[in-house]
Amino acid sequence: MKPGKFSLRGIIIFSMLSMILLTTILLLYLFANFNISVDNNTELIKNPYLWLVIIIVTTLVFYMLLILVINKYIFEPIFSMKRAAEHIKSGNLNYPIVYNADNEIGEFCTEFDKMRIRLRDTIMEQHEIEKRRKRLIASITHDLRTPLTSIKGYVEAIQDGIVKDQETYEKYLSTIAEKADYLNHLIDDLSVYTKQELGEFTLNLERINSSNVLSSYFDHKQYEFRHGGIELILHKPFISTFISVDPYRFNQILENLIGNAKKYARTRIEVRTKVVNYHLQVLIEDDGEGIPSDVLESIFDPFFMVNKMKDQKEKGGSGLGLAIVKQLTERHDGKIMVESELGKGTIFTLDFPLDI
Repeated sequence: MKPGKFSLRGIIIFSMLSMILLTTILLLYLFANFNISVDNNTELIKNPYLWLVIIIVTTLVFYMLLILVINKYIFEPIFSMKRAAEHIKSGNLNYPIVYNADNEIGEFCTEFDKMRIRLRDTIMEQHEIEKRRKRLIASITHDLRTPLTSIKGYVEAIQDGIVKDQETYEKYLSTIAEKADYLNHLIDDLSVYTKQELGEFTLNLERINSSNVLSSYFDHKQYEFRHGGIELILHKPFISTFISVDPYRFNQILENLIGNAKKYARTRIEVRTKVVNYHLQVLIEDDGEGIPSDVLESIFDPFFMVNKMKDQKEKGGSGLGLAIVKQLTERHDGKIMVESELGKGTIFTLDFPLDI
């Protein structure tokens, strides 16, 4: 409080004391100027000053109690909020307002504390988003630099005449093409991911039959798997029900999951469906090496790979496929779950609400 200014508490207390003083002066004036009829049988009336003392004491007690009540139910919560506001101003959003009275002031304190909590959570969320943004930029920089450096090295080797035989020349060109394809795939995935992050993404939802859309996609995929060394096992018939999805994006979800399973499966991938609590579940299981439990929750983070260097070299992944799956699934009010056991494989479960 600045010098020369009165506090709200001081002003109200001063006003109350002034009222007490005014009441006392008024009573003194009345008793000094009023002719009291004295009843000889009543000791109290014989002494008018005794009345004066009783009235003054009663008035003082009443106003003191009033001051205590106002202090407890008005000033204490106000100063509690003032202290909380000072903590918020200094950056401490963990200072709570403890006042639970069932009145207007109590409701105001409760709402003020809710605002504090909301502000704290918002700032924490912004900090987390900023961390994710920095990690994303660092990952993009690394994932672009690595293949570009490789391409540059092969091109310089060709330009400098280091490559003498046709076989090595063709091998270098093939490697350059692979790195260029990887960059193109990375940029495509990054475009989808960032559009969803920025909200520049719309879904064209349709009510479709789950069996039809799954059969259409996987029948085509089964043809691709015939000569790939991995068996695609479809547990048909698929559940026939209705879901509300964007058909193109739904196929993109399946494509990313099947592509991921194909990279890590040893001999087979199995696909089955079931309905649980009015939700369609699509289970995609591979018999790969499995995912360590300590990193299982991180696999949907952008650019996360269990073994990044090995996966980029041998599997050709961008590190955004599962992050895109999670984004797209949640945009459909669905969810993606994963179970994995080392040495046995991994099961991804898509969960979509039924449209019935």
